[in-house]
Amino acid sequence: MEKFDFFDLKTDLADENDEIIRISRTLPDGIESSKRRDNGIDIFTMIVKTPQGEQISGKKTGKYVTVNVGCTGLYDTSTFEKTCTVFSNIIREFTSEIQQSGGSFLLAGLGNPHITADSVGAETVSSFIVTRHIKESSPDLFKKFGFSESSAIIPNVFGNTGVEAAEIIKGVVDDIKPSCVIAVDSLSSRRLSRLATTVQICDTGICPGSGVGNTRAEISSETIGVPVIAIGVPTVVNASTLISDVLSECGVREKDLSDSARKNIHSQVGIDCYVSPKDCGADIKSIARLIGYSLNAAIHNGIAFSEMRDFL
Repeated sequence: MEKFDFFDLKTDLADENDEIIRISRTLPDGIESSKRRDNGIDIFTMIVKTPQGEQISGKKTGKYVTVNVGCTGLYDTSTFEKTCTVFSNIIREFTSEIQQSGGSFLLAGLGNPHITADSVGAETVSSFIVTRHIKESSPDLFKKFGFSESSAIIPNVFGNTGVEAAEIIKGVVDDIKPSCVIAVDSLSSRRLSRLATTVQICDTGICPGSGVGNTRAEISSETIGVPVIAIGVPTVVNASTLISDVLSECGVREKDLSDSARKNIHSQVGIDCYVSPKDCGADIKSIARLIGYSLNAAIHNGIAFSEMRDFL
């Protein structure tokens, strides 16, 4: 697929970044990538190792795993639990050391809960089992169920609260001292087919709003003081990126467009127009539930998926 110079292909997904890089070059030594399938689910892993890798990929040094889960709203119970099991095993790749040391977790549901396409974080919190209060009030019960200590917050967005999400999270971290923060947020993709059908997890933290050009304070181990695992779901596509991909898929090259056509495209969509499906609300609720249940399975031992609703 040819990349048009007059359109930046904007995406937060590591596998799409990998695809864009390979348009013009082979991967440098500072980036490793691989693909695999687990129970019919496609999994892509990218590891950025060097400053050169950071510069070329646009990703911080660390590990990124992208999981294509499909349309979760169409899942039956068996498929839902199978997919949760696959994703929870991936989550454990990032959390196992913390769990083995008896560490605790703080889930931060990022984004604006009042805007559907930005509500993945808040929706995930509603499916996440919090146990810090159980540990304090009923330690025997806490131990019986094999819980890890967990808590959750929805910091909302700077425009609604006047406080950066990073500042709110840092305040909570300083007070309750979790071993790790898990931040869940909405992302952007380069294709409509990826929206609410893909989950990405990484160990590098996140900059809320960066996917739509509204970058806020970074949430990472450097700014928060504890490891930050970021989980994201693409819910929007940049309009110029979408047009670029559609034109390229149709075999239209940059040199085939007149200057007036290029100017007209720019005037119609600009650089800050983002697209999301009209029925994305149900899809976001469904995939957020999958993330919440997968987190429960990953950090709380021995709770069956069928039992999780009783603890919410």
